[in-house]
Amino acid sequence: MNRAQLIIKNALYYTAGTFEQGDIIIIDGQIATITTLVGYSGNFTAERVIDARGYTVLPGLIDSHVHFREPGHTEREDFFSGSCAAAAGGFTAYRVMPNVIPPPFDPLHLNDCVILAEQKSVVDFMMLAAAGYDNKQQFFGLIKAGAVGFKTFLQPAPAGKEQEFTGLIAADDGELYLLLQAGAESGGRFYFHAENYQLIKALEKYLHATGQEDNSFHYKSHAAIAEVESVATVLNFAKATGCKVGFVHITLPESCKLIKQAREQGIDVVTETCFHYLLFDDSYIDRFGPYAKCNPPLRNREASEGLWPYLFDGTIDMVGSDHAPFMASEKVIGPSKGIWQAPSGIPAIEVMLPLMLEQVAQGRLKLSDIVRLFSENTAKVHGIFPRKGCISVGSDGDFTIIDSNSRQKLSKEKMYTKARDINLMFDGMETTGKPVYTIVRGRVVMDHGQVDKNARGWGKYLRPDIIS
Repeated sequence: MNRAQLIIKNALYYTAGTFEQGDIIIIDGQIATITTLVGYSGNFTAERVIDARGYTVLPGLIDSHVHFREPGHTEREDFFSGSCAAAAGGFTAYRVMPNVIPPPFDPLHLNDCVILAEQKSVVDFMMLAAAGYDNKQQFFGLIKAGAVGFKTFLQPAPAGKEQEFTGLIAADDGELYLLLQAGAESGGRFYFHAENYQLIKALEKYLHATGQEDNSFHYKSHAAIAEVESVATVLNFAKATGCKVGFVHITLPESCKLIKQAREQGIDVVTETCFHYLLFDDSYIDRFGPYAKCNPPLRNREASEGLWPYLFDGTIDMVGSDHAPFMASEKVIGPSKGIWQAPSGIPAIEVMLPLMLEQVAQGRLKLSDIVRLFSENTAKVHGIFPRKGCISVGSDGDFTIIDSNSRQKLSKEKMYTKARDINLMFDGMETTGKPVYTIVRGRVVMDHGQVDKNARGWGKYLRPDIIS
């Protein structure tokens, strides 16, 4: 009798673009065998057996965009609490953003972040390194240290946050162009928060002067043109330099149109949006104020609806949460303060999958779209496919098992994030479909909403095999 780590029996699982049935046997963290029919795992015993009858087994989902605040602000979130939230939300891996204190702007600081995550993370993780005009000489070393890409902000460091933005800034077009020249030489991919800072500051000044200081101040100051102009500039410079680029949290169909045209011209560009830009509009900022404040902001309903076709034509490669936790005391604005004084960010990794599965229940998405946008493409873009992102023999035993029919109400009180108290925007929403098991390399790290806290440190650093 053969001994397995885990058997998932009676599995309806997604593989190679279709759904199949069988039993999945995991040995030493990898998929060892997949039977062609259910009930054919009788030659194996296992440390654990999961009967997946009535559920659907997906490749482990990967969140392409999280901020876990460690090092620097662990009171907001750390790798343990954040990765517990990831597991609770059905995610077997995540890509962490580099605006921590200090950022991973050289191999030494990247390694420090990796060590912290390896000690605490419940699920696997990837690292984006910081890319700024001032640390161009570090790009080769950061790639060698395992960074799956780079992140850059197109603005000066915000006042009081200089440490958090060390090595993350291209303050003007000249610095951006030279950064992309160096980026092209390194062979890495460079991701951008695409907003025109000078335009935003001018609009803020105008809105203050004209007394337009209600919650709409945020989305009026971060106007759509600020994103579109920034996307166009990056694409033009990418074409001129040959640098591989990407955009995080794209919010507008106009931006997607530019990206699609750039690809047709041979520019190598990757696109991510976030679920909240697909499902919510700026009326939520009017209603929830700082608790719905994120950068870029939620757009109007027309823009939100206009993103959807780009999910299906391949322009948008990935969907992430942009999980951005803060303490409740930081989000509160009293009578003497305006929304502009509250930090931007919402903690969303635990609600993203249920809310997107609701779209499946409504017929707007298919489960195959969930796999493509949350797993397969993300793994391919970051050079970890087919190790991750698919269910096939030899791949890691990562699975997100869902109950597509379960109806539930989202509750911030049940969340694992330290920032649960600011999750007012989603609290009480009803959804159909939820994750019931999160499995990382054969270990069940979440079982029906309960995260195995003994899995602390189980997560591994995912270095790319091949970067696309």
